[in-house]
Amino acid sequence: MSSSASDHVTNLIEQSINHPWKDLFKAGTIPHLAPRMVSGKLEGNFLKTLVSMNNAKKVLEVGLFTGCGALTMAEALPADGSVTTCEIVPYVQNLAREYMDKSPHGKKVTIKGGPALASLEEMAEAGEKFDIIFIDADKCNYLNYYKLIMDRDMLTVRGTIIVDNSLFMGLIFCKDHPSAEMIQNGLDIHEFNEFVAQDERVYKVVVPIRDGVTMIRRRSDVEGSV
Repeated sequence: MSSSASDHVTNLIEQSINHPWKDLFKAGTIPHLAPRMVSGKLEGNFLKTLVSMNNAKKVLEVGLFTGCGALTMAEALPADGSVTTCEIVPYVQNLAREYMDKSPHGKKVTIKGGPALASLEEMAEAGEKFDIIFIDADKCNYLNYYKLIMDRDMLTVRGTIIVDNSLFMGLIFCKDHPSAEMIQNGLDIHEFNEFVAQDERVYKVVVPIRDGVTMIRRRSDVEGSV
């Protein structure tokens, strides 16, 4: 019963699903990537709604993949709004750029190549702040991204951090999986979840949609006065 995704986002998702990821991996063109990494229509709509509710103008995304989340959030921004997104794989940067440029909202999205931590450091040094920050990248660095964002004050007043995969297919609780990498990702997410849960600076809530989304805001922005 949720609203449909735009035609441009729907086409982007379909093309991402049908892309020859396995062949490209076997050829050594890309690391192991899979269609399930697309944010999808439901989570995209959720992100778009949060951007709209926040009256956001500046969005930061850590982890672009083919641009589903970035483009969906861009659709909710005013004409002078912007999404800055970090992506380490050059092939994926180019593919996402191609997909997003088919939409009139694609011009709002700027892609930063290279390791995301280096890009975040650069933006922090420049004093950049963002109304919405969406983290959906390598799980081993989730905690590093969060600490850098919070410690370097990259979130605007009344801003929101949104973190994807916070339930990570149940592997934060159950370690029964044939892939050692997936088990490690689950452990990394568990460590991140525990740190945020104990961080008194912030108010947080886990929303159990898709693979789990955690919404984080400064405690001072959530607690009212009497």
